[in-house]
Amino acid sequence: MSVSFSWRRSHLRSVVLGLGLMLFPLMPAHSDDRIVAFTGFLPPLSIDPEQKGISVELMELVAEKAGLDFDIRFAPWKRAQVLAENTTGSLLFTVAYTQTRSEKFQYIAPLIYTESAFVTLDEPLDTFEKAIEADKIIGVHLGSQRSRILKRMGATNFIEVSSAEQMTTMLQTGRIDAWYTMSMRAKYMFRQMNYDPDNLVVGAPLTHGIQWLAANKDLDPDIRARLSAAVSKVWRDPKYWEIVDRYAN
Repeated sequence: MSVSFSWRRSHLRSVVLGLGLMLFPLMPAHSDDRIVAFTGFLPPLSIDPEQKGISVELMELVAEKAGLDFDIRFAPWKRAQVLAENTTGSLLFTVAYTQTRSEKFQYIAPLIYTESAFVTLDEPLDTFEKAIEADKIIGVHLGSQRSRILKRMGATNFIEVSSAEQMTTMLQTGRIDAWYTMSMRAKYMFRQMNYDPDNLVVGAPLTHGIQWLAANKDLDPDIRARLSAAVSKVWRDPKYWEIVDRYAN
């Protein structure tokens, strides 16, 4: 049982540029007998092939307990979703539930629970209404569920940014007033970029999320059952919280 990582830049570039996001052909879900599992650059859940992240390490435990091998591939988050949708039998993690996504993927089991808030460097923002009325410029991750939530709340004073690194710098330098994100992500990124996380002002939790392990609609039912059982075992494994605490604290 093992997990391997591959970026395959040239392949992704040729697919995206040559065919477009909406015209991906179905691709094989196995590489060297490994199940392809797509994820994004979503620290501290999924960081990169070298630094891994909470959900990546949890997926290593899932592979061990399910007796399966995963070929974990990173891509920008919106692209990772398209790749998983169009790669037969592949997996997608770490993904929030939406009605639209449920029509494209089958949800297998929750990997981790999170909470999101407005993170600032001055006064706390404890409600969506306060953030909107104060006309604060809010940063949010491109293609995320939080972006859709802001739109539903009627917010127009926000910008979507593709990377957590860029968002961290924008908050630190005052280019945005608030960052709507998982509180653990903001603290992790400030530490990683040598900013002081003690300067962060985390507002009241606004949304609670479940970050799921999902799969392409064509995933074999027997594999799905093995994965579901394995995730249940991972939740009971003492290593689970060791992994979470190592990144979150």
